Amino acid sequence: MKGFRVLTILVLALGLLTSACIKKVAVNEVLPIKATLTTDELINRINTYAEVQTFSADSYFQVINYFTKDVTKADQFPAAIGKLRLKRPENIRVQVTAPVVGKKVADMFSNGEGFKLAVFYPDDKRSFIYGSNVKEIERMGAEEVMDVKDKDIQRAGGLVNMRPQHITDAFLIKPITDRTSVFREEVRQTEPLPGRKDRLIERSYYVIYVFEKNEQGNSELRRKFWFDRTQGNAPLVRQQTFENGNGRLASDITYSEWHTVAGTNREWFGIAAVDRRADGYKLVLDMDKETIELNGDLPETVFQLENTDHLKEINMDEPRKTNAETVPKAPASQKQKPNSLMPKH
Repeated sequence: MKGFRVLTILVLALGLLTSACIKKVAVNEVLPIKATLTTDELINRINTYAEVQTFSADSYFQVINYFTKDVTKADQFPAAIGKLRLKRPENIRVQVTAPVVGKKVADMFSNGEGFKLAVFYPDDKRSFIYGSNVKEIERMGAEEVMDVKDKDIQRAGGLVNMRPQHITDAFLIKPITDRTSVFREEVRQTEPLPGRKDRLIERSYYVIYVFEKNEQGNSELRRKFWFDRTQGNAPLVRQQTFENGNGRLASDITYSEWHTVAGTNREWFGIAAVDRRADGYKLVLDMDKETIELNGDLPETVFQLENTDHLKEINMDEPRKTNAETVPKAPASQKQKPNSLMPKH
């Protein structure tokens, strides 16, 4: 105790001697914590999303293409409207039209194994892109897209890497099972105050890390879930997914405008932004809250798409021609590949 008193006197004396030099410095405001949840409560919240078997809503779609010749600028496509429909385990259909004039922009479908993407607008990007969902190696980087000899792929840019499962992963959130290992930490981030970019605040999050074992039996980080502790019910505001084998950040998904869906007691987000920077694009879905329907009836005929508009076809499972090499043309029989990818109904 005597040593403590001596230290206290020393500190007070130092303060008196230097009080004339003390000045106020700016610090970031720390937002107060409003929610405290256990790890099990957070895991249970994630797992309740498995109760949603189907989802449908009208939405505004905004697409950004990162793969351009100027690495400091991206192409922002005109905002469009459309319908989003999903059904577990991995069925998805997205139909997008231009506002006011009703012109078709894009139509996308997948059953989890293969995908089809019809791009109608802009006119210089009209194409019918298809391939296998599981072939991660077939995705193209920015340099490869710019160097490929196929001008259709160059014009499509990052859209050639758009996969329907990027959206299903964001909406049909997979549960955390016994085959995974989980831990939690609290993270404090410095961010601009909403509406005041000149003012910084510090916000606290719960972050759930989800590890899965690979074929060699080693644990790899596959997902991270962020819950905002500064909001009363600690909503899920971010999900990050990581690729198997290399740990690369695949999707950075943010959620906002949580609300109670009409006719239910379930909270759901109004805006989801799927950022796939490494794949060259970002997709923002701003949903009409009044049209959101959970666990509605979606017949199998909803999840079908054919190239009835005779668009230029791009098979993402075929080898790519670059300016430095020549690859023989694929046999004509491969023209039937789009239909063979999907099950017949």
